[in-house]
Amino acid sequence: MDELNKVERPHSSSGGEVECFSSRLTEIIGSDSARSFAMKADLSQTAIQKYSIGDSTPNVERLIAIAKAGGVTVEWLVTGNGPKYQKDFDALVSQSHTDKSVDVVAQMATPSGFLAEFALIPGYSVQVSAGWGSEGSDEVEPSRHLAFRKRWLKWRGFAEKDLVVVWAKGDSMEPIISNNNTLLINMQRTELTDGNIFVIRNENQLWVKRVQVMPNAWLLLSDNPLYKAIEVPMDEQHSFQVVGQVVHISKDIGD
Repeated sequence: MDELNKVERPHSSSGGEVECFSSRLTEIIGSDSARSFAMKADLSQTAIQKYSIGDSTPNVERLIAIAKAGGVTVEWLVTGNGPKYQKDFDALVSQSHTDKSVDVVAQMATPSGFLAEFALIPGYSVQVSAGWGSEGSDEVEPSRHLAFRKRWLKWRGFAEKDLVVVWAKGDSMEPIISNNNTLLINMQRTELTDGNIFVIRNENQLWVKRVQVMPNAWLLLSDNPLYKAIEVPMDEQHSFQVVGQVVHISKDIGD
């Protein structure tokens, strides 16, 4: 099963937990409409409606957005434990500076077992071309974070610091990579290897291509047969930068 899909349904093992979460979500929505609350959380109305009736559960990133929109702590939203309102938790932190109750606050600030399972990988508003080339970006700050299980990263041998998330643009890598798919890139892997998929920069163009390494050239291959291979002779390779290897692809299905 796709590891990111596992993150998407963190408490699917227990119907009771989902029901409790949906009840807490309904509570913080209150008299607001689903549409109004969805706008506050920067999520779709359909998603909020599904979460509130228990048809679906959000991933970690969406949990954080929902908690922020509702003014509650993630801990309370997920488990029902700890301070409910973020302002109450902030007040405890402030009080700790005067009554020395640092240990109590530190204990309450410790992530729950659920949250401790995940690493938040930075995602950048960059589209890499699964086509003829997409404009690169010099963006430094991530626009969002996506959650991956730490044990999965360890099993794959990945270090959090080496990973970034970008998005695909185009159809040249169909069927394995579709337009707007989420790509997890390992920037530590910059040595091209036959058959693997890499993100490659040439000046201000970014490509995501399968690679064939030949004695005197690289071939940047598209899985879609409608696109021709791009040959990069040895004497031109200095102008290309290997950003990293694509190590995970996530696809959205439906709303």
